[in-house]
Amino acid sequence: MNYYRFSTIQPQKAEAVLPLRKRRILPALQWVALWCLLWLALLPVATAATIEMQLQQHVEQELTQFLQQLGRPAQQQDIQLTVPAAVANSQCDNLQISRRQQQEPPLGRVSYTLSCSSPQRWQSRATARVELWLELVVAGRTLERDEVLTQDMLSLQSLPISSIRRGLEFDSDALLGMTVRRRINLGSPVSRHLLHANWLVQKGAQVTVQFSGEGFAVSTKALALSNGQLGERISVQNLSSGQIIDAIVVGADLVETGHK
Repeated sequence: MNYYRFSTIQPQKAEAVLPLRKRRILPALQWVALWCLLWLALLPVATAATIEMQLQQHVEQELTQFLQQLGRPAQQQDIQLTVPAAVANSQCDNLQISRRQQQEPPLGRVSYTLSCSSPQRWQSRATARVELWLELVVAGRTLERDEVLTQDMLSLQSLPISSIRRGLEFDSDALLGMTVRRRINLGSPVSRHLLHANWLVQKGAQVTVQFSGEGFAVSTKALALSNGQLGERISVQNLSSGQIIDAIVVGADLVETGHK
């Protein structure tokens, strides 16, 4: 970032007294000259600001696309740009901005290539430090190995994600019933690579289906057509009628549905 300081140019007092007509014209010419000098002094700053503004807009657009892919809004974002001093004295009518690993999210320290083709050809590099805060699933308490996750063990918290390269989890319900692989400290992000599936219902196993309604509750036997975790909806086939129904896993080899 370059900073510029400007000094006000004061017009000198005339040595001689001019005729009245000329005295009226002279101050106007002085003001024109003064504005020209100020405009020329401000020109490099405007150029630098334009290049930095374009880079800022480019990074923001990349973040917008990343968030659209995630389908989540940002809680907060911070972008800090470093543009070489030489760029401040350059003019560019057609600035191209690119970076390597375009498929990776623009997070952390990101290096950009600035290329100009008009009015002169030049190339430079700039860096951006980008941080993004998203609401993630975290441990509501310290989670020990082999614990089966329930809703009271998890919470949501806004965290910076530049150092979290995988396993962004936004919905705690999707993790319920999974088993902790290793200890997760209070407030730490909970991601799937720290967990493993704990199937309460195995595909092909015989399960008990509970039917419930107003004033009645019955059960029957069915065949599980897929694996299921706690709270997950799966398809089962009634062994008596052969009918395929959707049911929710509520326990080991136990599912529940409201339809008989």
